[in-house]
Amino acid sequence: MSLFGMLPTTLFSPLASPGAPLYASALLAIFAETRRHQQPLSRDLAVSLVRELLGEDQAALANTADAADAEGSPEDGDPLAGRAAAVLRYLARSGWLRSETQSDFTQSYTLPDYAFRLLATLSEIASNEPLPLQGLIFSIYSILQTSVREGNAHISLPEAHRQTMSLLSGLKELQHNIGVHIEQVLRQLEARDVLQQVFTLYRGEIVDKAYHQLRTTDHVSRFRPGVLDALTQLSTEPQVMQIAQGLRASGMVPSIEAAAERAITQIREIRDQFELLDRLLQAIDDRHSQFVDSAVRTVELQLTASTTTSGQIHTILGQILAGDAAAGDAAGDLADLFALGLLDEESLAAPSRAAVAFVPEPTAAPAPSEAEIADARARTLAQLNRSISHERVRRFAAELLRERESMRGAEVPLDSPDSLPLLIYLRAYGKDGALGYRIEEPPEGAWVEHDGVGFRDFIIRRA
Repeated sequence: MSLFGMLPTTLFSPLASPGAPLYASALLAIFAETRRHQQPLSRDLAVSLVRELLGEDQAALANTADAADAEGSPEDGDPLAGRAAAVLRYLARSGWLRSETQSDFTQSYTLPDYAFRLLATLSEIASNEPLPLQGLIFSIYSILQTSVREGNAHISLPEAHRQTMSLLSGLKELQHNIGVHIEQVLRQLEARDVLQQVFTLYRGEIVDKAYHQLRTTDHVSRFRPGVLDALTQLSTEPQVMQIAQGLRASGMVPSIEAAAERAITQIREIRDQFELLDRLLQAIDDRHSQFVDSAVRTVELQLTASTTTSGQIHTILGQILAGDAAAGDAAGDLADLFALGLLDEESLAAPSRAAVAFVPEPTAAPAPSEAEIADARARTLAQLNRSISHERVRRFAAELLRERESMRGAEVPLDSPDSLPLLIYLRAYGKDGALGYRIEEPPEGAWVEHDGVGFRDFIIRRA
């Protein structure tokens, strides 16, 4: 369905007229009052809200002339109240309001569903609210972890998907907003304006509102492992079928197959966004660095405008591009093109010559001998054999236990340079028993000193 299949074609007419500021203020005031009241707004209350806004603007009647109609109203004795009633009727004709008649024959106003959504967005823009990023990553993490524990993924998974898309949109918005500040910095002609842009506007609109939270309280690396682990658990076939049955029971999808496909798609999209989130964050970091570099370079050029050639050229070009005629004439006096002439034949300077590309001479490296190749292979094999892999730790544990069922860590001999690393990984890899042994902590937990190495004693037991 197209956009204007859902919205009236005249919806944005009030916001494109001379009285757009008044109409927007009236809609936002009605929206705020609607959210505070349990019942629809009465006509008297709505007229009072609009009349108060009209009274604050001396040109209100002239700017809202397009709202005037031939329909009479009980407020004809009060021009502002009469115009306020006409504004409400105009907004209702445009599709922003819906008029209802109550059981006592009084009139009230309600907002259509699309008007609620549009006015919520316009209210956020008008109040300059921060980007909705803070807490989103933690919220997604909490929703998915709770759905795994409590088995309500058919409710929580769509919400986690919606918040993930909001996170992506917010990050894209942040990335683009940094570009706007870069352009504004490059247009500044005074160092004080650049510093104000950096330490006031950019810090307030970008750093404090969103960028700082992404790098501190809502850092991706803190919550991404938990998000991906929860998605892995929800991706199993039994979990997908349980989610599909819950969605089907709630009537959100027509069939179990469609519900399962929808759940799999949402899980995949959430996973893809979190796995690729580092690239987007790196792009935001690069834009942030570009802004800082642009600001520093602009201040440097402006402070050295009278002492360096680059600063003078920057000042000249800046004045010309600014479009100031007087400044352009002054800059024209400073810029001069010197005439080109032939070299003086009697000059003692060496004649110029065309540049010649440097071509290095190829050098042939001697081929290694058989002995050198064998020695290099032996050294490489020795380095590979020293790597502490799971298989080497498994063999080390099997060699220690042999015919025994268990032994203490204090009994492990430390007779080679690799013994200590092997002992460390032996204890680290033995928690789940996957390598044929299991590490147990003795109740007494004695501290032992063994061949100059101190550690808490443990038991190696065959799995």
